[in-house]
Amino acid sequence: MRDLSDRGLERLLVAGAGLAIAAELADVLAGGGLQFARRRRFARATEGLDASAHAATVKRMRRDRQPTSTRSRMVGVALAVVAGLALALAIDVARTGGPATWLALHSLPAPYVPLGERVDIGGRSLYLDCRGEGSPTVVLEAGMGSGAGSWSTVFGELATTTRTCAYDRPGRGSSDPSGRHTLAGTVDDLRRALDLAGEVAPFVLVGHSHGGDYVRVFGARYYDEVAGLVLVDTFDPDLHTDWIHPLLGAALLPEYEANMDGLRSIVAQVEDLDWPASEQELRAASVAGLPIEVIRAPRGEPRVDSATNEAFADAIIAAYESLSPGRVHFELAWGAGHLIQIDRPDMVIAATRRLVEAARAGSG
Repeated sequence: MRDLSDRGLERLLVAGAGLAIAAELADVLAGGGLQFARRRRFARATEGLDASAHAATVKRMRRDRQPTSTRSRMVGVALAVVAGLALALAIDVARTGGPATWLALHSLPAPYVPLGERVDIGGRSLYLDCRGEGSPTVVLEAGMGSGAGSWSTVFGELATTTRTCAYDRPGRGSSDPSGRHTLAGTVDDLRRALDLAGEVAPFVLVGHSHGGDYVRVFGARYYDEVAGLVLVDTFDPDLHTDWIHPLLGAALLPEYEANMDGLRSIVAQVEDLDWPASEQELRAASVAGLPIEVIRAPRGEPRVDSATNEAFADAIIAAYESLSPGRVHFELAWGAGHLIQIDRPDMVIAATRRLVEAARAGSG
């Protein structure tokens, strides 16, 4: 098995989850339990919670035992260090030519600048940000707990190619909550917002992580309006259950099934989803015939041999191929972790542009 690595995993923020297993979530969410090799091992949920609580208590006890004068000196030193670092950073940013240049030189994504608007879809509003010109219209669907801001690394570049839209799902960012809902409910909200904002089909849908679930349901629900899908390290519990779990031995299967059930619960909590109904919608969503670009971070299971890992890799490819036989292009994002749009934005941009160009060629 080839060497696997992850630079972006630890940057994943799971907004609203409030769980100790957040650091592991990106890995399992997209990989169904498969791990990035060489990544730091994390504690299980209960161990993490206990350790965090214990560490916080010890720190408070140590702080409370220190004399006031000692604490004051420590605070003064800390403030001086922070001020010095801030000044050094400001000088470095100015010397390199400004914030945008500094971020580029350090391979950091530019911050998202919200230029969109809230679209009233009937008593509730969704935040929608559309830029650029041309057809088809690219629609960016963020991962769990995220919104339009998670696409800052690719949004501007894609908008130079064609009309590109990012948005916040109900209850995320600047969008109003909708209460308990399903994948299809959010998809219908998005379609209505696009229509009311004057954004027109055909659409190329780009989904990251849990966003891939919405993309697949949108593709099935509005099939005739969709020119293709880009699945960026997506969370596909149906595919993993059907294609990966049968390859697991008796020693690993219970763990993988428990992990997947835990992830279903987390997604339901963070996104306020009726997950059983949503997974039924996902399984029923047929996107056969649509062109699909799949980009995956490389993973493996360190507790099995290389032949079994190769079988897992083949099964993943076959699983995505089953979504649209003969129309799936699969790539591994070497050098990337779960946040491929940050680690390898070039791959996300290139995959999306391939579908845009194919749609234009087909309509010409």
